[in-house]
Amino acid sequence: MRREDTGTGGSGTQTAPPDADTDSTVLASVVMQGQVASVGKDHVVVRDAESGDTFNLLVTNTTRISANGKRVPPQQLSEGTPVQAAFNYIADGDTYATQIRTYPNRRR
Repeated sequence: MRREDTGTGGSGTQTAPPDADTDSTVLASVVMQGQVASVGKDHVVVRDAESGDTFNLLVTNTTRISANGKRVPPQQLSEGTPVQAAFNYIADGDTYATQIRTYPNRRR
């Protein structure tokens, strides 16, 4: 095979197919530790343990929320509860919780 017959990558721009919904693209999957700041019908607000920033995590029917190893509804989480939260940051700016689990407070 001659060298000029081989491909070495592309140039130009990549475009999404016309029917692709770029607003629902997952930009990052995040796992953080923090505390529950508040709970609503379809969301849980978590305060990051490191930065103190709050994240409004949308809760869907696929979100797994557990306390003491058992699945619970979001309303069972109370303010100040330490949690580990996993969520997807979406291109449209929304954050969808995939998993929220409580863990015990550590005594000092």
